[in-house]
This record gives sequence, structure tokens and C-alpha cells, in this order.
Amino acid sequence: MPVTIPFSKSELLTLGVEVELQIIHPETRNLYPISPEILQDWSLESPHIKPEIFQSMLEIDTPICQDAHEVENELLLTSRELSRICKKHGARLSSNGTHPLARWHNRLFYPSERYQYLLERNQHIARRLMIFGLHVHLGMKDGEHCIAMMNELLYYLPHLLALSASSPFWTGHDTGLASSRITVFEAHPAGGSPCRVESWSDFEKIVERLQKSGSIESFKDIWWDLRPSPNFGTLEIRICDGVSGIRRTSRLVAFIHMLAHHINKRLEQGHKRPVPDDWFVRENKWRASRHGLDADVLVDLHGNTKPLLEDLRELIAAAQSEIQELGYEAYIEELLENDLARPSYKVQKEIFEKSQSLESVVDHLCTEFEEDLKA
Repeated sequence: MPVTIPFSKSELLTLGVEVELQIIHPETRNLYPISPEILQDWSLESPHIKPEIFQSMLEIDTPICQDAHEVENELLLTSRELSRICKKHGARLSSNGTHPLARWHNRLFYPSERYQYLLERNQHIARRLMIFGLHVHLGMKDGEHCIAMMNELLYYLPHLLALSASSPFWTGHDTGLASSRITVFEAHPAGGSPCRVESWSDFEKIVERLQKSGSIESFKDIWWDLRPSPNFGTLEIRICDGVSGIRRTSRLVAFIHMLAHHINKRLEQGHKRPVPDDWFVRENKWRASRHGLDADVLVDLHGNTKPLLEDLRELIAAAQSEIQELGYEAYIEELLENDLARPSYKVQKEIFEKSQSLESVVDHLCTEFEEDLKA
């Protein structure tokens, strides 16, 4: 009998957001492995915080939210309390995609059966996962709707990666990339671009065969850039770098939510595009990783390209009704004026070019995170 994966009920296009954070030592500016001590001091009734694979990482998340305004309020509430506890322990926080100077070789793993399993199974690949991402869950009607939305969003993966790109440095080196994080994560055997899936039954078959072969234990071991999360009734967007600061994170979440509403409206009107080929998805991902917002991206399956910035602006212009309905005018205006003009990867490189100090880059990223938490 084929594997049947039930898809939990979820309110359409609700949001759930997860942010992976770096714990920073204020003097060395290196990663600081004290997550067990911080978690022990946690005081909020609703935790919304959990350990990650390394003791120098933490993940904060939101409850189910209706919009980006609610997401921002929840992330600020949790981050302010977390920042207070970190100060007590002599630590700072940052939220971009990679730490500019830390080495992965001497990271301390968090004591967990799950992480021990990943380490034993994936060895070097797991040891290098010193990367930090933003994950956004979108509520879906059902499994078929989830797959349809996933396939439409494949066309916009370069937009999301470029908007979030914040990892130009890796283990003390300028990689020449806007997002080096995504190249590290892609080495994971169950990571990278999604397999071609055209229906929910296709997804069930893939999961069945991966489980039968011993490649995964459950669908939760699939870490695609976009993946169905049937337990939550969501589509999870995982391609984004960690974004530098809560305010910038909230603007990107607003953009994603606006885009999801825009795509959903097109699907309801019967405008469905073909599932893009693997070469198309992979090439666009590479271009966004390498050049960020300055990339020229493929816009159709015939090989035609367009400047990514131009395509972003046209998309925002086409989605004005969704922006107004969601009350995102201020978010999108600031995204256009600030985030497109001063993306994090460029700001980090400018600071390094002026100071020749990666410690100065770390200081800037920590300060940016802290400034957002001020009332």
C-alpha cells in the first residue's frame, strides 16, 4: 500500500516564522557556546525558543500569526527577553546568514539524540552546518494546494534569496558570494532544490521511496528550499539567509506574505504556470547566491533573463491590491528604499573594506540587531 501522508488543517495563508540566531562573545566576537545556560534562565510563559545543533545557536519562533505585523510583535517580544538574558551572561546576538570569522571545526554540539543522529549519519556535512536561516510557514488549504503554491514559488526563489542574502563571509574569508550559506546547506543530502513534484500523491511516493531506501526516517528529514510541512498544514520557505535584525526580517516576511496572496489569487483565477525545470531553478538560485540583487535572472523556460531588481519592482507594482489589503504599505516602502538599496551583504563588505576587520563587521551586525529591540 502507498504511504498516505495526512495534511493537517490550517487557516489559509496564516504565518509562522522561525529565526536562527548567533550567540556572540562581545570581546572575541566569536560564536559563544552558552545556549544551555541561556535556556535554563528562560522566563517567558510561552517559550518560543529552542536549542539548535550547536551550543552557539538558538532558534526563536512565533505562534500562528495572521500577518507580518503580528509576526514582528512576537519576534520583538521574544528577542527583547532573550537579549536581556544574554546580557546577563555577557553575550550579544546576531541574525545574519553566517558568522564572518568563526570556524566550524571547533563548534560544540548541543546534547540531543536528534543532533547526535544527524552527526553520525552525515559526518562532515553536519559538522559544517554553522549557518543561520529564516524559515517562513504559510498555511495551505490542503496537500494539493500546497504543491501548487510550492511550484509557483519556485519562480521566486532567487528573489527571496537575494532579498535575504547576508552571508558574504565564511570562516574568515570573503567568498565573493552574496549568500555563501546556501552553498553550505546544499551539500546536505536531503537539502537543496525540491524534487519535481506535480501532485500530493507525487510527494507521498517520493517520501515512501526515500523511507524504503533508508534515505530518511520521515518527511521531516527533507530539508528542501521549499517543503511541505504536513504536520502543520503549511508550506515552509527555507531558502532565506538569516536577515540582519528583526525589523528587516519583518519586512521580508511581509513581502513573502504579499507574494503568497498574489500567487494564490492568480491560482484561483486559473493562471497556473508550468512546473519549472531543474536547470531553471538551480541556475536562478546560483545567480542569486553569487550576485544577490544585482543578478540577472531567468524569467521563463526559454532562457530569457531580466535584472532581478527590475523584476522585483514590477512584481511589487503588480501586487498593489494585496499590499493595501494586508496593510503592508510601510513595510514595502521601506523594503524598496532601504533593503534594495543597502542589502546586508553589501553593507558587511563595505565595513570590511573600510576597516579591514571582520570583528568590526560582527560589531555592526550585533548593533543592528540590538537597535531594533529599542522601544
